[in-house]
Amino acid sequence: MSEQEYEYLESALPGFTRARDLIKVSDDSIQAFGFIGTKFDFYRFANRFRLVVCFEGLKLTDFTEATAAGYESLTRIFFAWSAFERYAEMAGDRPPYRVLFAHYPRVHFHQLAAHCRSLDPEKKLIEFLREQSILPTHERWLGRYRDGNDYAVLTLAAAMRHIFAHGILTAHPNGLPAAHLTNISRSLGNFLIHFIRTDFARRLELAEAMQSHSDS
Repeated sequence: MSEQEYEYLESALPGFTRARDLIKVSDDSIQAFGFIGTKFDFYRFANRFRLVVCFEGLKLTDFTEATAAGYESLTRIFFAWSAFERYAEMAGDRPPYRVLFAHYPRVHFHQLAAHCRSLDPEKKLIEFLREQSILPTHERWLGRYRDGNDYAVLTLAAAMRHIFAHGILTAHPNGLPAAHLTNISRSLGNFLIHFIRTDFARRLELAEAMQSHSDS
């Protein structure tokens, strides 16, 4: 295949083409990026990441505009968190992802947490997610977020993804306006997309520098 045939992945994940070339000259290994697994794990991740980047909504009939937007945002966070989980697996990290976020500016967490709290001042969403939590670790970290831990804010995305997938979470959880849920979900998804792109670019630059050094 020509490089042009991968433009759809390059557009979603800038640097994909360069990474693919480096994988080729590294005997199909992705270790240069600090990843574990195979090249197929990386390609599967890239395609799932493209899904969330390119997602533009659902077509729903007989729903109010606000409710439809709420379900669209929940679907997007479902895709976003699943892509992030694949990325974290390649990076060999698990919750609370301290290693994965070690190079990411802390200010982004503080800004995201403040934004999400401003849209849920009565803690309607956070309490609903805690009550309906499927995984004990989610309930624990949701409690930490509720009590002021900004670094636990991404537990909102993890819990929303799991509870929505099990058919419990709706566009109006605990009476929270659908527009607020939409805004929170969109912000969480945008955060994950920005993080993945930023972290991948950092890993790619390091891998290329190492390759250049070994070739010199």
